[in-house]
Amino acid sequence: MASARTKGSAGEAVPEVAAARRHDLLEAAYLLVGERGLEGLRTRDVAARAGVNVSTLHYYFGTKEALLVALVGHASAKFAASPRRGRLAAPPATLRGHLERAWSTFQSTPHLATVLQELVLRGQRDAATRTAFRALHEDWNGLVEEVLAQERQRGALPAQVDPRIAARVVTSFIMGAVAQLGVNPKAFDFEEAARTLETWIAGGGAPYAG
Repeated sequence: MASARTKGSAGEAVPEVAAARRHDLLEAAYLLVGERGLEGLRTRDVAARAGVNVSTLHYYFGTKEALLVALVGHASAKFAASPRRGRLAAPPATLRGHLERAWSTFQSTPHLATVLQELVLRGQRDAATRTAFRALHEDWNGLVEEVLAQERQRGALPAQVDPRIAARVVTSFIMGAVAQLGVNPKAFDFEEAARTLETWIAGGGAPYAG
């Protein structure tokens, strides 16, 4: 008879075990996408990396497509510094703080940039993945918008700066910089480019005004 610590009344894994198993499968998929890309991803390989059989993977995710949608959230959780009511992360006090934290996270988290870029490309072809990324981007943009609105309120940014538009410039810069530097680490210095962007926004230039 199965232990109550590992099985429910219907033979299903209890929530703690199920959560751990899902995490292991997602982490295995994350590592394989980082190493091989999406084209080389096979569900049997994911299951083997997680130490289970492929039927277990399908029990938790149903299909490979569902696994990849869940992988969007798994990868974004690595980017987040801390949970905040479902938000991407607790916002830093300043734009510079967010830029520094984002760059540090990408540098210190193996495969993160590669996995996110692979999933973004898939999102252009797959509606479910695209929907997952849309929610992620909206959350991230909202977080940065909040930071910029607070900076404007403190007088650190000119009144004509539109936090909503500027936030999307910032997140687009981070994604584009990570993609470019992933191809050529010597293309430019991220910190120098980030300081230039910060100066432009603080100057209230036309590209960032409402």
